[in-house]
Amino acid sequence: MHRWDSDLLVRFVRYLPGALAEVRTGAALRADSTEMADAIVVLGCRLLPGGEPSGSLRARAEAGAALFHRGVAPVIVTTGSSHEQPPGEAVVAARILRERGVPPDAIRMEEKSRNTDGNFAYSVSLCPGPRIYVVTEPFHIARSLRIARVYGFDPIPFPVVSPAWTRPWDRTRLTARDAVSLAWWRGDRER
Repeated sequence: MHRWDSDLLVRFVRYLPGALAEVRTGAALRADSTEMADAIVVLGCRLLPGGEPSGSLRARAEAGAALFHRGVAPVIVTTGSSHEQPPGEAVVAARILRERGVPPDAIRMEEKSRNTDGNFAYSVSLCPGPRIYVVTEPFHIARSLRIARVYGFDPIPFPVVSPAWTRPWDRTRLTARDAVSLAWWRGDRER
């Protein structure tokens, strides 16, 4: 547990404009699925009641499966624990991958994490090498790439369009939320 850092709020405010610009730039990236990688990492996303995948998690998992079928990586890692009750995000995403024809022996599940930082921290041992595709929505790409690099990954962005990304209000809200998260994360890393 961290001690309260009175300068964290100052650093957060200082980083917020740059974080917003970075998230917007990341959101404009286009997926390139021609590079070879060691693994594909499908980032988790909260589940709906009853353990049903949200539109976001379904979009991420389906995009990961399509990427896997292009033959760009031999392994696909799903991430995310159960926030309230089983099943966890990684388990549900793995189920979607199997439904999309990904062989079970190519799927690895990271079931401990509760946030993006944890997704990468716990995925290090599951990936056969550092070159990874990061599969998530456009608003989440910039922060995800930054965090992946902290854990020694060489990430390739693979942004996917989810139902939330197609709705203007959700797109604006999620972009702002991730900019705030990125600014706070950067400020906290300066301790």
